[in-house]
Amino acid sequence: MKKTIVIGVTGSISAYKSAELASALVKEGYDVHVVMTENAAEFITPLTMETITKNKVYVDMFRDEDHTKVTHIWMATESDLILVAPASYSIIGKAASGIADDLLSSIIAAADPSKIIFAPAMNVNMYNNPINQRNINTLKGLGSTFIEPEEGMLACGVKAKGRLRNIPEIVEHVNAFFTPKLLRNKKILITAGATREFIDPIRFLSNTSSGLMGVSLAKVCRDMGAEVSLVIANSQYDVSNVKVARVSTVSEMYEECSSQFENCDIFISCAAVSDFKPKSYSVSKIKKTSDSLTLELIKNVDILHEMGKRKTKQRLIGFAAESDDLFTNAKAKLKNKNLDAIVANELSNFSNQMGKVWVLGEEFCVELDQKPKTDLAYDIVSVLLDKNVI
Repeated sequence: MKKTIVIGVTGSISAYKSAELASALVKEGYDVHVVMTENAAEFITPLTMETITKNKVYVDMFRDEDHTKVTHIWMATESDLILVAPASYSIIGKAASGIADDLLSSIIAAADPSKIIFAPAMNVNMYNNPINQRNINTLKGLGSTFIEPEEGMLACGVKAKGRLRNIPEIVEHVNAFFTPKLLRNKKILITAGATREFIDPIRFLSNTSSGLMGVSLAKVCRDMGAEVSLVIANSQYDVSNVKVARVSTVSEMYEECSSQFENCDIFISCAAVSDFKPKSYSVSKIKKTSDSLTLELIKNVDILHEMGKRKTKQRLIGFAAESDDLFTNAKAKLKNKNLDAIVANELSNFSNQMGKVWVLGEEFCVELDQKPKTDLAYDIVSVLLDKNVI
């Protein structure tokens, strides 16, 4: 059954983005209903939103009200989520103060605060105003969620924090709201990305991993209620509401993981780490003085193996990327590194938006079909839950 979302649109210049937001949520399969303030209707027409959602748009409390069922009550109680985006200074203040003088504020007043998400958009001075921050904290204390605005060029011509969060991230928050919190109270440490081992100041040994798989796993675990720490190497991906540590080398990643390992419940080693590093490092750029160059490499610290030796209560999940004998090598790694499960994948997954993997344990092997890594991550975590690995 479709989840019902009420989008509350207020009088912010960002109101024009609400059309893109409504469209994105409809594509996700939600039943979207829109309520606009009178000021919002100055920026974008109700007709636009009706065309996108295929549902009546409500603006005026009395003119649009369906008095046979009291619109503001059924929207407040029968909807699954109320998303106020953009949320203006005024609507946040009204909600925090208990003011209900129009349709949208009346819906908010009649709703359970825990099913309301506010996505503010306003001038930076208005956002940072102590009164606004007090109101935000009041609403958070009552159970509502806020999607922080991002930094960017504002309507006033100033580049600062206050712009409506980008639409894909808002959709992520909505999907997270409806995700069962199966990992609540779990602390999960995840590694991602490709490490680098420098030969000189500008040259290094690395691989083609983008970090997308690890980032996707971090988002899924976060959405399932876990407290997630992501140690990511040389990747531009970002994840909101996750503790992120950015590193470059294996040594840096090892130090970061070591400092957090004791307090985590689950360790997922998804990063593509360098098995070897140069024995010596040149502080100056190496010059081309001959037709060949010989590099002597030495073995790097094996982060997953070290964590496997140290584990007590932790559950360890590794990744195995192989070009030959995938399952033989994956099973050997599972045993030798004291893992609870391992995700086996072929090299074609590297630097690819898509992925196909097998999740292996001592007594199970589950094949997962090829799909976008953002979706594949959910399937991997679901298997680990189903097999009582995590």
